[in-house]
Amino acid sequence: MKKVLCLIGVVIYTGIFSQGKINIFNYTQYNLYNALVGSDAGNNCYPSVNGTNHPVPVPPGVAVTYDGYHLSGNKTPPIDQWTVYFAGGGVSTQSHLAPLLISLGLSTTWQMNKFTVDDVNGNSVPYSGNSIGTIACGTPVVDYVGPTPGYPIPYEAFWFTAGGETYFVIQP
Repeated sequence: MKKVLCLIGVVIYTGIFSQGKINIFNYTQYNLYNALVGSDAGNNCYPSVNGTNHPVPVPPGVAVTYDGYHLSGNKTPPIDQWTVYFAGGGVSTQSHLAPLLISLGLSTTWQMNKFTVDDVNGNSVPYSGNSIGTIACGTPVVDYVGPTPGYPIPYEAFWFTAGGETYFVIQP
């Protein structure tokens, strides 16, 4: 009975404190480049884990789900390395297969996405770069980025969490 209770406790703990999936939906006509950040918001956002799918974009009309840092190199586009920033100034670059990223996945959640878009020929798009999510530790979530007077970006972007998963949606 103790083993069963211990197992249930571990499952609940990892379910509550695990990183969770991030689902990215690119409904635009543009190539999408993501620079994803995960962190421990309960610890002044340290450690912070940063990865990018550059130079391989999420093509127009495509969705990708990353199940965590340690599985991100197995997706298309892959994120095969993550830079980890520790409290106190330490920095370490880790392969997506590194055991450290498995343990960090238990204590961090998806924090933000710094993204850019370009056209399918690789040409830059005006106003193409933005950030969404919790931009700075302890600040309110930026859950929408869209065109405003003087800032005519060609898309709308949304960031939200539902059912323990994070969603980033970009659309025309």
